[in-house]
Amino acid sequence: MLYQRILTAIPLAAFVIWIIFFQPTAIFFYFVLLIVSISSYEWAKLSGIQSVSLRLVFASVVTVITWSMNQYLPVITDWAIYVSVMWWFSITYYLKLAEPKPASSDLKIDRLIIAFLVLPAAAFAMQQIHSKYQGADWLFYSLSLVWVADIGAYFSGKKFGKNKLAPHISPGKTKEGLFGALIATSLYTLLASYYFNVATESVFLLILLSLIVTFISVSGDLYFSFLKREAGLKDSGNILPGHGGILDRIDSVLAAMPVFLVGFNWWLAPNIL
Repeated sequence: MLYQRILTAIPLAAFVIWIIFFQPTAIFFYFVLLIVSISSYEWAKLSGIQSVSLRLVFASVVTVITWSMNQYLPVITDWAIYVSVMWWFSITYYLKLAEPKPASSDLKIDRLIIAFLVLPAAAFAMQQIHSKYQGADWLFYSLSLVWVADIGAYFSGKKFGKNKLAPHISPGKTKEGLFGALIATSLYTLLASYYFNVATESVFLLILLSLIVTFISVSGDLYFSFLKREAGLKDSGNILPGHGGILDRIDSVLAAMPVFLVGFNWWLAPNIL
């Protein structure tokens, strides 16, 4: 299994790096649209749509709406990002109290509606980050925050994990793992601040933003674990051998990107860009 995961991860990571650093924002956005399309298909499955044809229809509708909003209604894209940020903070509070219902394949309309908010907003956020000055670097940094958080949580949780973070949703996650993620992303951000030549007075704000993004990325992971438990599924799909589906790999990213963009624009952009 580990060998298969590595064989999948290496070319995928290389392709993503190539898209981010060597392609213009317009091309990058079409790549993101492809991710939105596949994710929408998997989301439809998690929401109880049993028909493959209907999942394809749902994926097509979400993708077309995302493209149309970006093409013709750029003002609305900003509002979509803000609403998504508020939704992710709200769901973070909800997940502290929630317990998944017994697994069921019933259709869940509310989950389908949420897809129209979460998926486009993450796409718009990544596009806007990529279009900034040093945008490819900032996008890679924001994405790698999620990866560093995962690594920090894994090793800290494995070594020190005792207290469950959300036992009803994801029994493997611990509070000690979360603390490890926060420490890892703080140290990583301190190094990144030197790379970006961030002014001393802005370093604290960048670290604070990284901590908030780390918290929200964990919420994204937990939310999709919640959806999979209620759907009775281990993975969102099987398109990535050894990894599962696209949503399994970008669950944290979907939550983190809008929050990073809003925090960056409010706190850091005036002093950095």
